[in-house]
Amino acid sequence: MTDLFLDCEWADVFGTELVSIALVSINGKQVFYAERKVLPADPTPFVAHVVYPLLDRGDRAMADADMTRALRVFMILIDEPCICYDFGNDRTLCQYVLDGFEISEPDGPKPIDLRWQLMSDLSRFIERWWAEHPECRARRHHALTDAMALRAVYLSLWGI
Repeated sequence: MTDLFLDCEWADVFGTELVSIALVSINGKQVFYAERKVLPADPTPFVAHVVYPLLDRGDRAMADADMTRALRVFMILIDEPCICYDFGNDRTLCQYVLDGFEISEPDGPKPIDLRWQLMSDLSRFIERWWAEHPECRARRHHALTDAMALRAVYLSLWGI
């Protein structure tokens, strides 16, 4: 089994408009990061001023079908994936990407037998991690940075 640490960013207060998604394996060697090529047009002020400026764009910005295909390929290559997340909306959005957004027939085989692990009650540990890593704080709310922070907190709590 391979633990993957997930984080997503979204543009709206309801958490339905995906901006970016990241998964990082427990050993840090397998990394997936993607952004939507067409960003939601009416983000919250926080997202517009904090999240959007952090985006990588370039080849990380993908059309929805390409993002689904890339995530499916990534997941197929992971041995018995268990997706760890600290907020329920992250799971919902990751599943939305895996399901193909609202595309009728996305390409690529859909991963089966995914395991999901909610890592609840970690907020104080995550806040402590951010306080102890000021060099990373400037990129907080970038999905990949946040997924790496979740991984680091997990490793420190389990003494790995």
